[in-house]
Amino acid sequence: MGSPLTVALAEIRVTEIETTALLTSPDPPSFYRHFVDDGYGRFRDKDHAMSFLTLINSLSDDLVYTIEHPADNGSLPFLDILIHGDNSTSVYRKPTHTDTYTNYETSAPQSTKDALIRSLTRRAYNICSPKHLDNELSHIRKILINNGYPHQRIDTLMHKTKDALKRPKTDPSTAVEPVSKVSIPYFPNLSKPLRCISRRHQVKLTFSSNLTLRNILTKTKSTPKAILTPNVIYEIPCGQCGAKYCGQTKRPLQKRLSEHQSFTRRARDLSDTELQYASAVAHHSLTTGHAIDFESTLILHSAQHSSQLDILEHAAIKVRKPALNRLHSAPSINPQWTPLLPTIESTFKPHPAYPQ
Repeated sequence: MGSPLTVALAEIRVTEIETTALLTSPDPPSFYRHFVDDGYGRFRDKDHAMSFLTLINSLSDDLVYTIEHPADNGSLPFLDILIHGDNSTSVYRKPTHTDTYTNYETSAPQSTKDALIRSLTRRAYNICSPKHLDNELSHIRKILINNGYPHQRIDTLMHKTKDALKRPKTDPSTAVEPVSKVSIPYFPNLSKPLRCISRRHQVKLTFSSNLTLRNILTKTKSTPKAILTPNVIYEIPCGQCGAKYCGQTKRPLQKRLSEHQSFTRRARDLSDTELQYASAVAHHSLTTGHAIDFESTLILHSAQHSSQLDILEHAAIKVRKPALNRLHSAPSINPQWTPLLPTIESTFKPHPAYPQ
């Protein structure tokens, strides 16, 4: 739903399904671990694995698990690890991987280029079994040379990284925290001296990318007007008493607001029951004589999919408590969501539907 909660909720759901499968299976795998949407299990044979797959897919209608069997040599990738038939491990790269990284001649901070060497080396030592380590380090050197990195710089930083991994880790609580953090655009001849000065004053200086020709040329789409956004939660205020109404629409917001405005104009032609059902803001305008301030309508949240609107509207109504919403008008949702409603509402970023 475009919310910080998405990853946590997905993890909870996947963990629930897989835990249930492991506890209820009459013949569970001897070993099973998962990370986000990838799982790794050890089974006696393919039939054993397929029976577990059938069980885990029977526990959910909203998720479908697939399976990948080991290759003929017994190896199987899991995340960026290639697990071999003898249980040794090496770094896994997809067949589409091009080994293209930041070129050494690129106008980027030297720290960024050095970090590439360190990170590739650190990954090799953390993942590779001893029998695969030398091959991986040789491959890293070849990659870096092809991307323009000097041999001496590569060897120096790879050795430093190896030595750093052997040293005992320092206590994070003893580290000196910077008094502030500043991010500025990177300029080759200016950024390094500025960083030296900032360190003396305990200011952490980071660098952002400059505006590039690629960034300019790839912005091929114009930003649509907010009023044309579909799948939104919106808020309409009364222009006189300040009461508000929260609603949802799957269509462009402009169409839904046009309906509210139409019902407000035709309010006297509708029965009280029809008007309350069609538009609460029109009913409020008729019964109080107040003018609705449609021009001050806010978009509280834009959803990626219409299926997310009910819970978002429920959070808006229960937390913001708009006076014009009918009693119990919030869409019905699973009670398990109730404790999360304030957190969901806190992710809203209200902005005007009409240009100011």
